[in-house]
Amino acid sequence: MKIDRTIAPKFKIPDKITLPATHETTLPNGMPFAVINAGSADILRLSIVFNSGTRYQQQILVAGATLNMFTEGTRNYKSQQIAELLDFYGASVEADIDRDWACVTFYSLAKHFEKVLELAEQIIKYPVFPQKELNIYKQNQKQQLIVERQKVAVIAREAFISALFGKDHYYGVFAAPNDYNKLEPALLKAFHEKYYSSANAFIVASGKISEKEIDLISEYFGKSEWGNTQRIEPVQETIVTSPEKFIHIDKNDGVQSAIRIGKVLFNKKHPDYYGMVFLNTILGGYFGSRLMKNIREEKAYTYGIYSNIMCMRDSGYFTISTETGNEYVKSTIEEIKNEILRLQQQKITKYELSLVKNYIIGDMLRAIDGAWKIADVYIDMRQINENFERIEKMFDEILKITPDRILYLANKYLELNTLTTVISGRY
Repeated sequence: MKIDRTIAPKFKIPDKITLPATHETTLPNGMPFAVINAGSADILRLSIVFNSGTRYQQQILVAGATLNMFTEGTRNYKSQQIAELLDFYGASVEADIDRDWACVTFYSLAKHFEKVLELAEQIIKYPVFPQKELNIYKQNQKQQLIVERQKVAVIAREAFISALFGKDHYYGVFAAPNDYNKLEPALLKAFHEKYYSSANAFIVASGKISEKEIDLISEYFGKSEWGNTQRIEPVQETIVTSPEKFIHIDKNDGVQSAIRIGKVLFNKKHPDYYGMVFLNTILGGYFGSRLMKNIREEKAYTYGIYSNIMCMRDSGYFTISTETGNEYVKSTIEEIKNEILRLQQQKITKYELSLVKNYIIGDMLRAIDGAWKIADVYIDMRQINENFERIEKMFDEILKITPDRILYLANKYLELNTLTTVISGRY
C-alpha cells in the first residue's frame, strides 16, 4: 500500500478515555495494595508510598535525608554491597519526596524479583544511617544548595512560595545551607521509626505481574505489621499569605532577573480544578500558549515563560514563571498583565478552544501510555483518596468546557490585585 505523505492523517478526539482494570486489595497486615497488570516485557515496578513528606519533620531536612540515606547501609548490607547487588540483578531504586509524600520505587527483571524484594525489604525496613555516609551526604547537599541559592530563579521561587504560604508553614519553609550541619543519625532513625511503617503506606505493583509476584510482595511486605503501628494523620496549619503583593530581591551581579507571579489556589479536589487546568493551558501551560506567543515569539523578552497550577494535599497555587534580561523586566510584567486581562475581557475563539482541548487530551493519553505511567496516575489519585473515575470525569469536563466558563474562571481567580509578584534581580 502506497502512502501519500503529503496528506496529514485524519485524527479524532476519542469519546471517552479507557484505563486498564486495577486490582485493589488489602494485604494481611492491613496495607492497601494495588496491581496494574499491563505490558509485555518481563520487567516489574514496585512503588511503596509513605505518609512521610517534609511537612511531618520536626527539624528541617530530616525527612529528605532519611529517605535519601536508605541505600547507604542497612542491617545486613553496606552501601557498596547494595550498589553491587542492584547492578548484578539489573535492578534500580528511586526515591522521591515532596511536602506530603515520600515514595520508594524498585525496578526489577521478573526472574530476579525475589532477590530484589529481599534487598528492598532491607532498604525500607532496616536502614542504619551510618555516620560516614551521612557526612558525605551533608557535605554534597550543602555545597549543591550553596550553588543553587545563587541563582535568581531559585531565590525568586523560594521567596514566592514563602510569601504565599508563610515562611514557617510546612508548604512555605525552605532550608539554608547550614541546616545540613544539624543532621545526625539519631534524628533520621527516629523519623524512620515513626513514619516508615506498614500502617502509614500503600503499595502499587505494575508491569507484567503474576500471582507469583503478588505472593512474593505479600511475603516480604504484607505478612505482618512492621514499623510503628499507629497511622499518621496530617495536622493542617493555617496559611498566612503575605499582604505584600510586590517583592523585589535585589541581585545586581547578573544579566537576567527571575519573575514569579501568582496566588494561593486549591488542591485537585476543588470543583473548579479542571477548568483552571484548561485556563492555565491557554495562558502559559504549553509551548503554544499566549504568554509564549506574545513574550517569547513576538517580543523576544525571554527564552521561555510558563504558568502552572501546583497542587498539594491541603492546598495549591497558581504561578507564572520566567527569566528575562534586566532591561525587559517591567515590560514582561506588563505583558503578563495584558494577557490576563485579555482572558478576562474576551472570549476564547472556537479555533483556540479546539486546539487546547486537543493538546490537553493528547497529554492525558500520553500520561497513561504504559504500565508505569498508569501506576504514576494511580498513585496521584490514591494520594487524594480518588480513583481512575476521576480521570474519566476530567476527560468529560475538558470535552464540554465552553468559552463562557473560561471567561468566568479568569475573572474569578485571576484578578490582578490578588496576585503576588516576586522579582529576583534588577528592577
